Amino acid sequence: MNSSSVHDADVVVVGSGLGGLTAAAYLAAAGRRVVVVEQHYVAGGNGTVFTHDDYEFDVGIHYLGDIGPGGVFDTVLGPLGIDVTWRPLDPDGFETYRFGDGMEFRVPAGADAFRSRLHATFPAEGSAIDAYLDTIVTLRDGLAGHGGADLLMELQNTTLGEWFDTHGVSPRLRAVLAGEHGTYALPPSRVSMLLHAGLVGHYLDGGYYPEGGGQVFADALVDVIHRHGGEVILRSPVEQIIVEGGRVQGVRLRPPSPDRRRGVPDEIRAPVVISNADLKRTVFELVGAEAFPADYAAAVGGYSMTFPLFVVYLVIDRDLRAEGHPNTNVFYSPDDDIEGAYAALRADALPDDPFAYLTFASLKDPDNPRLCRPGQTNLQVMTLTPGTAAFWGLEHSAGEGERYRRNAAYRARRDDVRDRVLRVAERALPGLRDSIAYEECATPMTHERFTRSSNGTSYGIEATPDQFFFNRPAPNTPIEGLFLAGASTIRGHGVAGVMAGGVMAASAILGAPAASLLGDRLVTSD
Repeated sequence: MNSSSVHDADVVVVGSGLGGLTAAAYLAAAGRRVVVVEQHYVAGGNGTVFTHDDYEFDVGIHYLGDIGPGGVFDTVLGPLGIDVTWRPLDPDGFETYRFGDGMEFRVPAGADAFRSRLHATFPAEGSAIDAYLDTIVTLRDGLAGHGGADLLMELQNTTLGEWFDTHGVSPRLRAVLAGEHGTYALPPSRVSMLLHAGLVGHYLDGGYYPEGGGQVFADALVDVIHRHGGEVILRSPVEQIIVEGGRVQGVRLRPPSPDRRRGVPDEIRAPVVISNADLKRTVFELVGAEAFPADYAAAVGGYSMTFPLFVVYLVIDRDLRAEGHPNTNVFYSPDDDIEGAYAALRADALPDDPFAYLTFASLKDPDNPRLCRPGQTNLQVMTLTPGTAAFWGLEHSAGEGERYRRNAAYRARRDDVRDRVLRVAERALPGLRDSIAYEECATPMTHERFTRSSNGTSYGIEATPDQFFFNRPAPNTPIEGLFLAGASTIRGHGVAGVMAGGVMAASAILGAPAASLLGDRLVTSD
């Protein structure tokens, strides 16, 4: 890379999350000189895997939906020539909700099957069930641009809780219909009805897992970038997005250190920069609030962040597949009080019995030998926690440079949360704790250290009505040449959301739908 050239690249992408990689892949395939700069030693952000003691674990990809022809993954990956092999979860119950009183509800694939099971389980609430599913389907189609505009406008300022109140939904039915709340980390009283509908609609036809694990998307996108002459530079943290004369000029890397890859220049000049970094860190740290209009910086500063996840990565000396355990995710909730659980989190506390989410990698991808050894099962147990440094016994967050891993208060909090989560998970999977062969915990501080996300969240800003849909940041910013991708942008969080947002960012830069500009430029692998 010639640092003396007018421009070292056409586009620099800061951060290699799946949104940034998708934008970079489209731009590279469209003929732009693209450089992706990433602080971590592997590309993919939340869409990566890690290996410890010869066990492989997914960081953030647990199951996906909308994989059919014309679905989001076909639409995003198809034009790039990326083909993914999908493994379905149990179509009779890809998601299982278990409650402290013993009640269980299994979510089947297909809107009609879901409707029938809801009617059979809640026979006195048939009208509310029908209204709910009709609303979900209409809003899902509307968010995809297939009609439903009137209902979108009508409900854009409505929460799921308000919709429940209007239709007189009972506490237990609310708990079932809002069973996906952990995937957006908000209670019904706060979550946008549009976001909830988009997420439930995403999974209406069932849950699926990419064969080979969560790294397949990042690896395939990096391959597209490389085959079209682009670069992905790892272990190279960006210190500043350079803005001069009101427009972007490139990026400046942090001073050389043992963590920085050798041979990378101190600056990479480019007229366009896409920040796939955390939204608040982009505005207030990488650029500086003074470079933005005051109202834009104030809006970003006022956004509330989503709660982060606490994850226990496990391998157990039990073959759940041989035991007949279905290929399903299990969400265990002690009771119907979703609002109370989130009220505790907002008060910087954790309930004694937090809800727990169990997802089983080796059931979803049984032919992947990297997950575990014969006779074992690879799984994760998750819950939401506060993300503040104070909750974790620290003065500063990991993103502010706090060296936390040997801090006694932090370790005590981590172990306490771990014990609570596994105690609850034991109710969903009896005998779990007695069969643990390998265990590792990831706290919000872990996540913030690797991704530098505010509060350690992987979900970006909260999807409340005032922070969703048109109230969410677009790819364009007030600074010429600066664009955004990632969980806090208009298409929302999650693998599908950030990848679709990456296409939006590329399209904004190219001035036309990105896929329509690839044409004969697309290079496919042999």
